[in-house]
Amino acid sequence: MRIAFGIIGKCIQGLILLLACESVFGRSVDSKVEGPSVAVSKVASRYGFSSYDVHGKQITLQGRFNMLEMEGNSRRASFNHVDFWLSGPPARSWGRWTMLQNDVDKMLAPLLNPSEAVKKEGYRVIVLDPGHGGNDKGANNMRRGIQEKQIVLELAKDVRGILKRYNLDVRLTRWQDVNLSLDERSQYAAQVRADLFVSIHLNSANSSKPSGIETHIMPLAGYPITANASVSSRDRVAFPGNRHDEANMVLGYMLQKSLLKYTRAEDRGVRRSRFYVIKCAPCPAALVECGFISNCKEREKLMQTEYKDRIAKALAEGIIAYLNTVKRAHNIKP
Repeated sequence: MRIAFGIIGKCIQGLILLLACESVFGRSVDSKVEGPSVAVSKVASRYGFSSYDVHGKQITLQGRFNMLEMEGNSRRASFNHVDFWLSGPPARSWGRWTMLQNDVDKMLAPLLNPSEAVKKEGYRVIVLDPGHGGNDKGANNMRRGIQEKQIVLELAKDVRGILKRYNLDVRLTRWQDVNLSLDERSQYAAQVRADLFVSIHLNSANSSKPSGIETHIMPLAGYPITANASVSSRDRVAFPGNRHDEANMVLGYMLQKSLLKYTRAEDRGVRRSRFYVIKCAPCPAALVECGFISNCKEREKLMQTEYKDRIAKALAEGIIAYLNTVKRAHNIKP
């Protein structure tokens, strides 16, 4: 069943959200990732890392409780053994390694001080978005009888069931196997004044080799998605989702960390993508790919109730960890 908007104010709210997410672009011109940079050694000193080690291109910042690992000329990094993607790679400048200031401010700082990063966010209404539905089956393997749209709906309901035990207000964008546009999903989140939006999906690839779990959040405005190395004109637009850049980083990290803990799946990292439902979200948002249907071993796991229960528990725990961080930022006991 489709979401209806009977109140004019809600229609206007949805229209504003739609207009904010639709832009007309001319020819896309790619350019190099650039921006103000800072020496990694200064970052280590400023944020209290006790050691700063460089071995070739391998860069490690180690503190009492946290460790940041990066590689020169690569956007892939790791924080406390959870991978994530930087906006731009560390680079050599005047004989020292530097990194983008935006990566320090919008990625590293939120991970080191999550309460500060989420202090302006809410914690009352959670929206879970089971991807696809109806005619849109998503990834599937009909021979094995597995469909993404069905599994993610089961996962969303299971996650909601766990969260309800904590007396949380949890909404689903769809409860049944129905068609639901991307815009309707974003509008629903705005309608219910969501404080958190998590879209649940399964992955697929042309090859059967890829496996693992990945969590997608918005890239910073002016920087490329994980799949692209250069910046295009499309990347320079700030979307509603960019209002929550710091909180998005905290949410994405906590979800990915929890999923890896429960599933022991390959870590494909916290990635940057401009998927419609997260770029148009009115609140901190993430899109989670819970495994590859195209991978034989992972597909078999995704058909097992016990494994799906672990994914649901992981998603719930990640969400609760994020909400508790927000509550602490508001001086509310979790």
